[in-house]
Amino acid sequence: MCRNTDGCWPCGKAAQDYASKLLKSGSSTIRLTGKQSYGRPIGTVEIGGQDLGESMIAAGLAVPATSYLKSDPERAQRYFAAYENAEARHAGVHAGYFIDPAKWRRGERLSCEARGKSSRER
Repeated sequence: MCRNTDGCWPCGKAAQDYASKLLKSGSSTIRLTGKQSYGRPIGTVEIGGQDLGESMIAAGLAVPATSYLKSDPERAQRYFAAYENAEARHAGVHAGYFIDPAKWRRGERLSCEARGKSSRER
């Protein structure tokens, strides 16, 4: 969940829907890096020549995962530029507050998504 002036909104679902829309828009190419995270392969996805990760970051619906970009500094630079641009435009999650996905996976939550509170509470 993310929070803006209207309260909590399901930014994770918005990111999922945006990725789905992009994936349906053209042919995709998946390139595995040969590395793994939690036993899962890591790779990049391009749709019609456009990097899915970069598109998600530019829309304000993803954050760059620096630990997976060490072997690809050019991509890392593009991702960080997209992130800074999304932040400056207040796009997606940058229109309010969000908890970094890694922290969210470890259990941190916004007050508006704590036990039993309505989506309008902060």
